[in-house]
Amino acid sequence: MLLVSCVSTKEVLVPVQPVPLPPQLTADCPVPKIPSELTYGEVVILLADSLNELNKCNLDKKAIREIETERAR
Repeated sequence: MLLVSCVSTKEVLVPVQPVPLPPQLTADCPVPKIPSELTYGEVVILLADSLNELNKCNLDKKAIREIETERAR
C-alpha cells in the first residue's frame, strides 16, 4: 500500500496519420477510344470492353469504401 498514492494520470491521445490509399485505387479509369466508323461487331466488342472497365472501376470504389469503413472504426 505504500506504493499506491493519490496521483491522477491524464490520458493523452496521440493523433495517428491515416494510411494512404493505394494509388491503383485512385487512378483514373481508362476511357475507350471510339473510332469514327464502326461495324456492328466492333460495337459489341467496344460495349463489352467498356463494361469490363466500368466493373473494374466499381471494384476500386468498393475497395475505397471498405478502407474508409475500417478507418472509421
